[in-house]
Amino acid sequence: MTGTGRTGEADPDDLDEYGYAEEKEYDEAEWYEPADELEATSDAIFEECDDDVTCIAERLDGLEDELRWELLDSNLLNAWQVFYYFYRFVPDALVRERLELEPAIAARTGVLIEERGLFEILFFVKSRRGFIGVSDGESLLAHFEGAEAFSEAQSYADRNS
Repeated sequence: MTGTGRTGEADPDDLDEYGYAEEKEYDEAEWYEPADELEATSDAIFEECDDDVTCIAERLDGLEDELRWELLDSNLLNAWQVFYYFYRFVPDALVRERLELEPAIAARTGVLIEERGLFEILFFVKSRRGFIGVSDGESLLAHFEGAEAFSEAQSYADRNS
């Protein structure tokens, strides 16, 4: 084998170039972790509210915008809590169960909340907006926003079945 004469192992001096030189001890107080604030905030909300989605929504309303949106798009809440935050109504038990089983972050790609005829009704959160979509299983056919989004999506699916 020809080559530079180097083996697969790195020369210890080369490690300096990659930032692996002497590890330094840092005081934890010097570092600020946004994840720590998110966890502390969600813990405080759950400590006060337990599983009461009305209370959770009210507490989310009181947060600074960026912190609220980080929580709404995280694994610290579930999709049911986010759905309630946007729509402020309690759907039937099956819809709630489906949403409870998914983390909030799943709403980015859509959470199946109901099958209606040949259609799927999905809950999405995109660009800090919640909407209800109607899909044929392959494509999103329609989407609805606002307080009546869920019932509008159901009506759309019924009309087009």
